[in-house]
Amino acid sequence: MYHKNGIIFLLLALLACSGPKVEWTEGEGQADGRAQHTLVLHNVPGGSRVWFQELYDRIEVAEPEGCTIRHFQGTSVYLDIPADAPNPLIVKYFERALPRHSWAPEGFVLQQKGKEDRPLEVAYHFLERKGTPVSADWYAARYPVQPGDLIPRPKRIEYGAPSFPMEEHTTRPEGWYRITVSGGEAKLEAGDRNGELYARQTLDKLPEECPDMVIEDWPDLGLRGFMLDVVRDFRSKDEVLKILDIMASYKLNLLHFHIGDDEAWCLEIPGLPELTDFSGRHALPDWDLQETRALKPTANGRIGNSTFYTGEEYGEILRYAWERGICVVPEFDAPGHSRASIKAMMAYERRTGDSSFRLQDPADTSRYWSAQDFKDNVLDPDYPGVYKFYGVVFDEVIRMHREAGVPLIGIHIGGDEVPGGTWAGRDRRQLKDKFTRGMLALARERGVKLAGWQEMVQGIDPETLEALKPQLLFVNAWSTRGDDIELTYRLANEGIPVLLSNVQNAYVDLAYTDDPEEIGLHWGGYVDERKAFALQPWRIYESVRWEGVDSPVDWARAAEGRPVLERPEMIVGAEALLWSENLRSFEDATFQMLPKALGIWERAWNSRPDWPTDEAFKADFDRFYSIVKAVEMPRWDAQGFTYRKKINTY
Repeated sequence: MYHKNGIIFLLLALLACSGPKVEWTEGEGQADGRAQHTLVLHNVPGGSRVWFQELYDRIEVAEPEGCTIRHFQGTSVYLDIPADAPNPLIVKYFERALPRHSWAPEGFVLQQKGKEDRPLEVAYHFLERKGTPVSADWYAARYPVQPGDLIPRPKRIEYGAPSFPMEEHTTRPEGWYRITVSGGEAKLEAGDRNGELYARQTLDKLPEECPDMVIEDWPDLGLRGFMLDVVRDFRSKDEVLKILDIMASYKLNLLHFHIGDDEAWCLEIPGLPELTDFSGRHALPDWDLQETRALKPTANGRIGNSTFYTGEEYGEILRYAWERGICVVPEFDAPGHSRASIKAMMAYERRTGDSSFRLQDPADTSRYWSAQDFKDNVLDPDYPGVYKFYGVVFDEVIRMHREAGVPLIGIHIGGDEVPGGTWAGRDRRQLKDKFTRGMLALARERGVKLAGWQEMVQGIDPETLEALKPQLLFVNAWSTRGDDIELTYRLANEGIPVLLSNVQNAYVDLAYTDDPEEIGLHWGGYVDERKAFALQPWRIYESVRWEGVDSPVDWARAAEGRPVLERPEMIVGAEALLWSENLRSFEDATFQMLPKALGIWERAWNSRPDWPTDEAFKADFDRFYSIVKAVEMPRWDAQGFTYRKKINTY
């Protein structure tokens, strides 16, 4: 006992001699769903302030008495350290129980008047626990993989002399190609530029010693994509290029590039330098809680970092993507999710005195709380500056694509999650309609298509919707839990082009399981390799086969009494989506993508699986996962990519 106490005394003595540090200890979950966590601040000066990022914000301090952790905006909270605070200062507070280690508070920064902000080291102490097991039988990989087995799977493969008809097609599907291997030589045929690209991508994956064979292949869905959020956790240009390589290897043709939101504006716009000088960087608010230098930190808590692409870098991304058959659709989310642009234009007005780009009424008394805990992130559609601002943004994006020699197939304007309480005292529907018509006018004048989230086409006047339809590239149907899944076909039946983005299948930022050591959110459930693979574009109600981690549902009766798809041509594609609130590195990004996203990309290429029974689904998934394990994982190892190897089976 003396030895143990001696070690503790020594540790405390060492901490007392070192600089400021933080310890965080996880508390046990209680019956009300909360836990009491402990925050220990070592050598933090009295009269200072400690900031950190907290995915939850409903914090109730238990002790010491009078101590308060206050919410600022988004994930940012701060604690004022009393002048006479003891060392160490031990703060116990109630919060919802921690679902995973990656949800623990992070980004601790010490703020002192007249001194430079200082990131703090933090040590974590987590409880020992395990998640819900999944049967290892799902990942047994029993299928004997053949030389032509790839992801996505070719439509037709014949070894030796082909038995299927080889005559020329009078009308070939877009992206069609044929590879004939004979005597070690490969002959490529293609119907168009994309077909040639796909043929070469397939040939690149075939083994060097390949038997005589014929592959004939083409994609089912026109748009096969990946949405990359670089706002909450930035990906460098070189990292984006690596992600484009991954996308190309699975024959994708759409990068939905989420580069403007509350937390950052990630593209340089000439003439409006504050968009990146202010909203493409992060710093703590000043002592009076004003963001005078830059936006507050994002969920990752980093300060002093640049999180944007120059015009030259964006052009390089465009060209690199286009050479691989991928179009880039940039997204600037509005009228909600617009805090970065609002704050940037406030800084622009302070510098220039020009209020013509003002995006929000300074006298607005609206009180609201957005999905990501912001209270000041919505544009004012009554302000002409909104349309002047987006006119400049559209013009510059169009110019960048033109100078890169790359087509701009559309600009995504968001349209989602405008919180209740916005635009106090005014007609919300009327203002949403005004915003939609304003953005539509900008797009029409410039001959560019628009894309948006499903909310973009909801709650607007019928006349506005009819005017909008011809200008739409696609709408992401994403919020599809419960009865909301009907919206996917309802939108298509109304003549609205739908890009399948079902949260239960396609949101690859959601955690694979409830394993506490894995990263990810779970507000929309858990998404693993099986759930992504289960997406069925033409039988959408059967796309959800489990609730929670591994609880089967009665998928065979899921379509009963629900709308049928009357206009299948309006299902224009599918994409996997990677939000970055819980990412902290490129390795985190590839871990969430691989192998999970492959199920969505398989289904976008081959959209009509035949699964009349659970056994048929399981056999097909076994074939799919066997190919992933035998063909794809060795390629990821060779390329140095981090991916999910451990299956939570226990």
